[in-house]
This record gives sequence, structure tokens and C-alpha cells, in this order.
Amino acid sequence: MRSISARSSRLASGRLFGVLSVTIPLVLLLALLAPKVSLADSVTSTVTVGANPEGVAFDPTNGNLYVANSGAGTVSVIDGSTNILVTTVTVGSGPDRIAFDPTNGNLYVANYGSGTVSVIAGSTNTVVANVTVGTNPEGVAFDSTNGHLYVANFGAGTVSVIDGSSNTVVATVTVGVYPIAVAFDQTNGHLYVGNEGSGTLSVIDGSTNAVVANVTVGTNPEGIAFDPTNGNLYVANKGSGTVSIVSGSTNSVIANVTVGSQPYAVTFDSTNGNLYVTNSYSRSVSVIDGSTSTVVSTVSVGIGPDGAAFDSTNGDIYVANYSSNSVSVVTPSSTSSTTSATPTTTSTQPTTSIQPTTSNTATTSLTTAASSTSSSTSSTTSGIPEFPAELGLALLVALAIVVAYVFARRGPKIK
Repeated sequence: MRSISARSSRLASGRLFGVLSVTIPLVLLLALLAPKVSLADSVTSTVTVGANPEGVAFDPTNGNLYVANSGAGTVSVIDGSTNILVTTVTVGSGPDRIAFDPTNGNLYVANYGSGTVSVIAGSTNTVVANVTVGTNPEGVAFDSTNGHLYVANFGAGTVSVIDGSSNTVVATVTVGVYPIAVAFDQTNGHLYVGNEGSGTLSVIDGSTNAVVANVTVGTNPEGIAFDPTNGNLYVANKGSGTVSIVSGSTNSVIANVTVGSQPYAVTFDSTNGNLYVTNSYSRSVSVIDGSTSTVVSTVSVGIGPDGAAFDSTNGDIYVANYSSNSVSVVTPSSTSSTTSATPTTTSTQPTTSIQPTTSNTATTSLTTAASSTSSSTSSTTSGIPEFPAELGLALLVALAIVVAYVFARRGPKIK
């Protein structure tokens, strides 16, 4: 009776080991291959747009992103809910940067080659006005206090002030050498103008349109963003490879953060409090934690990343890749959803071409990144499925079970 009982027990154990040796590795394999929730910022989609995209702006009213294609003389309109190109609007020559006016729902596009600003109605995606400004306009910003648009005229060393209610120039302010970027500080009511040739910021009082201060930053300040949480301005210094942090309360530099090669633009994510800096020659985006002023992540994008904008509806960052003719959609870690390891690419062509106004020959002064020999900065989120330590341990346990089963089969037989 004892031999029969032992044999039955041994057969049952063998069957158990057999089941476990097949089931456990299979379950672990499926867990490894299953899509993961990204734990860091990552590119989740890529949208093909026009030639040499630069500036990007978000319209929260219609949920669309507007991308200025400097090489095509057009603006690509992307639906933020689908990341599909829905239309293309023809504007002036060499469109550079864009700003949204929430008061009238219009987008203001600075046309570098035309010396004009094209006004696009967000409700119809048509050009409703063209405003003549200074030579080679580039940066644009909206002042929510006075309802004016401030346009940096790179070739004129001035800033044109446009009244959003009438779309007419109401003032011209002399600033530094080669003004290229503008940002509005809603706390103190000042406009900050990045002077690429001077290495300074001109501070304009929005109530008087007078320059009240000049702040020395890094070499070739190219892009600026305001963080309303801490009241600081973040300035991308193209020639220094740094971001200068300027206190809006004192108009002084309080820190400098090293980022990638040739940083161009900065945008603020109001959801997670981070700043996203495009590094043109590094083909990457540096993510700065606004609370600690440290780089917490680096995301690889397309070739020659330029302008960027935050979509407050879906929480994504849209990065224009100048030399890739595309827009990378970066999903921050705090809003990442379950996605496949490989980012999707949307190449849907625009449905229409609207409102031709001027020649499409683009004239820009920006250096392209196509000839750069710099290697791409590694992304912290390459899209590879995560492999936690717990999973590795589980695999070792499964292997041990299989080995034990093999040795058990080779053991002495009980009679």
C-alpha cells in the first residue's frame, strides 16, 4: 500500500511540475510583451507637416495646434484629439512663430520674409488680416492685460505692438540687437524680449510700452517661457547650451541650467510644472523640473527640433522638427497612457489649402540641424517595454521549477 501511495504521490507531483513549467513561463512571457504604462516622458506620435516647421501654438477653443512651416509659407493645423492634419493655411513668406489671442480667437503668425503678421481666425482657419510690422518679424506674444500682441522684429531691432481688437500697429518699441523671442509675464505685466545679438532680455512694461530693464543672460537667447507657478522666466540660450532662469520679481538671473546643444524654444506644462526645452543639434528635448531647476528627463525627437507648445486639453507637448518636416508629440509621464512601444506616425495629407496671400518662398535666418554631426541624445523613454526586477526574479523562480521537475523525473523509481 505504501509503494502505491508513494507512486501516486510522485505522479501527481510530476503532473504539477509539468503544468507549472509550462504555465509560469507563458504567463511571464505574456506579461513581458504586454503594453506598459510609460513611467517617463515619451514620443507617442509623429505628424508629418510642411517644409521646415518652426513655431507652434495651441488654440484651446478648438483644440487645434498651429504649426508655421517656414519653408512652405503655410501653417499646418493639427487636431489635438486625433493628431491628424486637418488643413493647411497659406500665409506670408517664411512664417516663423505664432501666438494665440484668446480674446478674439485669432492666431497671429509672424512672416519673417514678408515683414507682416498674418491673422488666422481659429473658427474658420482662414486669414482675416495681414498686418505690416518691422523687418524680419519672428517672435510673437499676447498680453492678456491690455489685449495687445508684441512682435519681435529681428532685422529692425524693434518690437511692434498690435492692438488685437483692430489688428493695427499702435506702437513700436526699440530694444536690443536681433530681437527674436517674446514672452509675457502675467504677474508683473511685463513683456520679455530675447535679443539674440545682445545676449540680453529687454523688459517692456505693458502699461506704458517702455523698456524698464535689460537683463544679461547667455549667448544668443532664442526662446522664452513664463512659469506662473514660481514667477520665473526660462530663457533658452542657443550659443551657451543653457537655460537662464530669470526672476520676474527682481529681473535678475537666479540660475543657469545646462541642457542640450543649441536650445531653441521653451514651453511650460501647467499640469506637471515642467519646462520643455528643444535642443536643435542634439535632436532632443530637455525636461526641467520647475520646482528644483534640474533636468529630470531627456526625450529624443526628430531632426532640428525648433518650436514647441503645450496642449492643455490632452496634456501633450508638440515639438516642430525643422529638418524632419514633422511634429513629435511628447506625452509627459504624469499623463502617459498605455501605448505601444513604437510611436505612431500620422501622414494624413491636409484636406484643403486656404487663403493664398503671398509668395511661398521662405526666407529664414535660422541654422538648420540637418548637417549636424552630433549624435542623438539618448531618451529616457526609448519605447522599450519595461523589465522590472520583480519580473526577473519571477523568471528565475520559473527556471528553478523547470530544473527541479527535470531532476525529479530522473530520480529513482519507487516500487
